[in-house]
Amino acid sequence: MPNRFLLLALSLIVLVVVALPCGASQSAESASSMTPASGEVHRDGGFSPEGIKAIQDMMDQAVADRRTTAVIAMLARDSEIVWLGTSGEMAPGVPMRSDAILPLASVGKMFTATAAMILYERGVIALDDPVSKYIPEFADVGIQVTNEAGQTKLVTPDRPITIFHLLTHTGGLTVDGNDFWAAWDTHVGKTTTTHFARELAAMPLQAQPGDHFEYGQTGASYEVLGAVIEISSGQTLEEFMLENIFVPLGLEDTCFYLPPEKSDRLPEVYRNVDGELQLDRALGEDFSRSTFFHGGGGVRSAPADIQKFGRLFLDGGSVDGVRILKAGTVAMMMSDQLGDKAPERWKPRNLSWGFGAAVEFSPEDTEAGIAGQYGWVGGGFAKVWIDPGERLIAYINFPLTPPGDNELLREFEKLVYATMSSSP
Repeated sequence: MPNRFLLLALSLIVLVVVALPCGASQSAESASSMTPASGEVHRDGGFSPEGIKAIQDMMDQAVADRRTTAVIAMLARDSEIVWLGTSGEMAPGVPMRSDAILPLASVGKMFTATAAMILYERGVIALDDPVSKYIPEFADVGIQVTNEAGQTKLVTPDRPITIFHLLTHTGGLTVDGNDFWAAWDTHVGKTTTTHFARELAAMPLQAQPGDHFEYGQTGASYEVLGAVIEISSGQTLEEFMLENIFVPLGLEDTCFYLPPEKSDRLPEVYRNVDGELQLDRALGEDFSRSTFFHGGGGVRSAPADIQKFGRLFLDGGSVDGVRILKAGTVAMMMSDQLGDKAPERWKPRNLSWGFGAAVEFSPEDTEAGIAGQYGWVGGGFAKVWIDPGERLIAYINFPLTPPGDNELLREFEKLVYATMSSSP
């Protein structure tokens, strides 16, 4: 009997730790005290002082030009943040914080893919598993085809949609259009990813599974992937990531919904309306907590946590002695999984898709056997990429709603590579 009570007590402790979001079990100061002050350069890290100044000037100018009200950016090489910069304000009169917690939008797919590959390594799911194994409604999905007379009908697909197809956006799912957005409005933030996935299963496929890459506006295949993770693990996506990614890596400021005690680290969010910025959400105003955990882009994070998570991909799945994935699995995630199915517009840039993010290879990297860039953008306002050849982790974010400012993201990336003066 005493052993039984001890086991129950230990189980409750584990549940409490796992259930606390965004490091709520930690003091609010613990993470921020480890984050460098804005503008601080720990060491040159192979970046020229003039180049760092150019990045800071670009950020300051973006704020001055009202392209955004604030910016935060981070550069890390090897296992250290070498520069962290901010510009603008959290709210009028409140300077932008270097430990600000911001939504990552579609950058969150990197976390969801990592969660899926953890289950893959454990043998819980397989890449060739049909999605219908976990969500039976997908067993009856059909493809809408139109004949020469303009008549449409549903036909049975040549092959089932698999986990691999979800990871690579090649399942042929309906990811746009009136029916899709009606389902989005019905379920997102209101029900669960499983409910949303079931409604997608009722919509006709737009292509044979495995034939075409189709991301859509939100990358909704990762909402279905999130549902598969929840069903196969028996946990919500939040619980699974807390237990298997956030807590093991010490990501104290990474979560799906911001706890009230950290609300002062979420800046005002603005919407661009006809070239004018209008307030969309006030300081500390997050989306209402719900049972819907966005596999496609619900994670929020801060620079120090982004750097830790990025090291997972620089160092073969292990950070500070904590192994999350095997090196071979990480290499798979960072490899071209599309081949000739990559979008035509991407091919001139040697750009393709791995698991969770895009991959970009230079001819030099390919010849040297070095993995190329691995990263993605979120909502036009966030970007994270990992460059193994340069031992680089880069991050930028600004508090805008989609479509954000993709040109600002591109300007940042160009300046980052222009400022590299040597190896780390």
